[in-house]
Amino acid sequence: MKNNNIYAAGPDGRFRENRLIMADDADINYKWKLQSILAWMQELGDRHSRVLGYGFETLREQNICWVVLRYHIKISSYPRLYETVSTTTWPEPSRLGIYPRMFLFEDESGATKIHASSLWSLIDLDERSKTDLANQGLPAYPAQKIQNFDDLSPLAKIIVPEGETEIIKYSPVYSDFDMNGHVNNTNYLQWFDDLFSLEEHGKHEVRDLLMQYNLEVRPDVELELKLIRNKEKLYFAVDSEAGNHFKMLAIISSCPSC
Repeated sequence: MKNNNIYAAGPDGRFRENRLIMADDADINYKWKLQSILAWMQELGDRHSRVLGYGFETLREQNICWVVLRYHIKISSYPRLYETVSTTTWPEPSRLGIYPRMFLFEDESGATKIHASSLWSLIDLDERSKTDLANQGLPAYPAQKIQNFDDLSPLAKIIVPEGETEIIKYSPVYSDFDMNGHVNNTNYLQWFDDLFSLEEHGKHEVRDLLMQYNLEVRPDVELELKLIRNKEKLYFAVDSEAGNHFKMLAIISSCPSC
C-alpha cells in the first residue's frame, strides 16, 4: 500500500500530496520508472479534478473523459525506492477548449526533482470528438493564474533528429488498454523503455521529455514503433496506417546514480 498523505487544495489553487516510492514503482536501478511517474501525474490531476467537481465518475456520467494532448517533463534527479516525494499540481486558465495543468515534485528539503507542463482536452466517448466543460453544465475551470514554467513548452515543435530509423512491429495487448477503450497514454513510455537493454538503462537516463499525442490507439491496430538515436537525442514515434498516434523527443545524459 502506498503511503500517501493527502492535502486538500489550498487557497493558492494548488493540490498537494506526498508520494512514497514503492517497489512496483522502481526499476532495476531503484529509480522511479518513467511510466509510473506519468501515471502518478495523471492520478494526482484526477484527484484534484475530483475536488474541483469534474473527476472521472462525474465526467463519465456525461459520457466524456479527459484526454492528454501534450507533455513537457524535465527531470532534475530521479526519486528512488522508499523516498518520499512532495507532489503538487495546479491548473492554469483554459483557452479554446484546451486545459493546461502543471506539476512540481520536490524532495523533503524542497529541492525540485521533476517539473512538468501538460495540455488536456475533453472528448465525447460516443463521438470521439472534442467537447468543453462549459457545454456540460459542470463547474467552471479555474481562471486564476498560478505559475507557468519558463523552461517548459508543451507546444514546442518536435524536431526529428538525423539518424537511422529502427522499426519494430507491435500489436497492443490486453494490458495496454484502459477503461476508456484505448491504449493508456502511459504505456507509450513503457514501450519506449523496453527498446533499450539493461546495460543502456544503467548508463544513461532521460532528463527531458517532449511528448505529443495525436491519435488514440483502439483495439486491433497494428503499430510501428520507430526509434532514432542521435547522441543525446532519442526520437520515438508510434504510427499505423491511420497516421501518427504519438511522438516524443527525449534528451538523455549519463546516469550518475545508477
